[in-house]
Amino acid sequence: MKKVLFWGRFDPGYSRNRVYAALFRKLGWEVDYFLVKVWPRLGDVEAVLRGVGRNGLPDLVWVPVCRQRDILAACRWAHARGVKVIFDPMISAWDKKVLEQKKWKAEERRAKRLLKLEKKMMNAPDMVTWDTSCHLDFCARVLNVPRAKMRVLFTGTDEKVFMPVDTPPRKEGEPFKVLYHGAYLPLHGTEYIVEAARMTQNLPVQWDFLGWGAYKAATEAKAAGLKNVRFLEKVPYVDVPKVICSHDIVLGVFGTTEKALRVIGNKVYECMACARPTVNEFCTGYPPEAKDCKAIKFVPPGNAEAIVKAVEEYRADWANRDVYFAEARDFFEKHLSMAVIEKQLAGILADLGFGA
Repeated sequence: MKKVLFWGRFDPGYSRNRVYAALFRKLGWEVDYFLVKVWPRLGDVEAVLRGVGRNGLPDLVWVPVCRQRDILAACRWAHARGVKVIFDPMISAWDKKVLEQKKWKAEERRAKRLLKLEKKMMNAPDMVTWDTSCHLDFCARVLNVPRAKMRVLFTGTDEKVFMPVDTPPRKEGEPFKVLYHGAYLPLHGTEYIVEAARMTQNLPVQWDFLGWGAYKAATEAKAAGLKNVRFLEKVPYVDVPKVICSHDIVLGVFGTTEKALRVIGNKVYECMACARPTVNEFCTGYPPEAKDCKAIKFVPPGNAEAIVKAVEEYRADWANRDVYFAEARDFFEKHLSMAVIEKQLAGILADLGFGA
């Protein structure tokens, strides 16, 4: 049995990490973990001191989401032993600092240093996986990583948790329920959701927010006084599908940052796994069939009026809600499910010489 070693200071319980570990096991791999405790950039030294590989080397090292600080040490340790490395960054640190958060300007010395370092980091492993083709294009264009060393690997979701859940029947006169759930990231554009809610105060539409994050307080402040907006209490992870299924549609990403145009949000995987349609800004990383899917309405970034229009189009046809629910789940199963991502991962491993 082949063995993959997940390496770094990361959370094994994070959804993307759980999904990929489960897929490795399904493909017949043993999954092991080396959780760096001291300093990620010297993780190779820590690995030697802790005897990693002493009882047999892994066949592959996997450096998970956002662990740029771990990648160079992982590559030093692995490549010195003839072991290949895959990095699954999901984001670029330079992109986040400069383009998304706009904390640094590209011409600043510290931004240039970070860009130079990240180019080195992204070119060190044998393969880099990205959640969308848009991110892959960005990495090739900005971080100078050869396309031959990169592959798309969708994010997926925990299908043992996110699935359709029976909910009480709608009461007569109950408003159309719209849900945002997430981490209030800049790319989510929650301010445009609030503005859409403001524009529909006289309509029977309820706008709910679930989650937490740095921009939650700012979102709450923008929504102050809006009677058709609610901020829901935090629920356990396993209960999020109940919240999703108690709503009619789920909102995705609407920000105007470059990164917002490159993502398929986790909430898209989760709501469609739960058989709920969605509204999102368009990203070319979506499967081509998304444009013909009745359960996805695409809108321009940063456009509250377009969000309202999409919501109203769903609401006007809500006598056919079961069609939208079925279409959402069907699209998920055909294009975003673990079965699809398993094939992507198997192809990546085959490209690295780990064929069946």
